Amino acid sequence: MLRRVSGADQNPAHQVDALVRAGNDTENIHTDHAGGAKASRPQHETVLTWLRSGDTLVIARLDRLGRSVLHLITLGADLRDRGIGLKVLE
Repeated sequence: MLRRVSGADQNPAHQVDALVRAGNDTENIHTDHAGGAKASRPQHETVLTWLRSGDTLVIARLDRLGRSVLHLITLGADLRDRGIGLKVLE
C-alpha cells in the first residue's frame, strides 16, 4: 500500500484510514511527503521494487500514484506487464 502527501503541511490521515478500512495493515502502508513533480519519492520506488507478479498495489486515490497522466499510464502499463494488480479505493 502506498500513499503520497503533496506537501509537508498536508494531513494524510484520511488516506491511511481508507487503506486500513480496506483491510490493510498499517505496517504495509508507506508514505512519501513530496512536493512538486520532480521531488524524490523513495517509498514509492521501494514499494514498486518489492511488488511481484500476483501482488496487488492498493492506493487510496489514483492521483496519489502518479505525477501526471502520462506517468500514470506508464506506471499502469509497467504494473500490468509485471502481472501486478492495482486497486484504487477512492
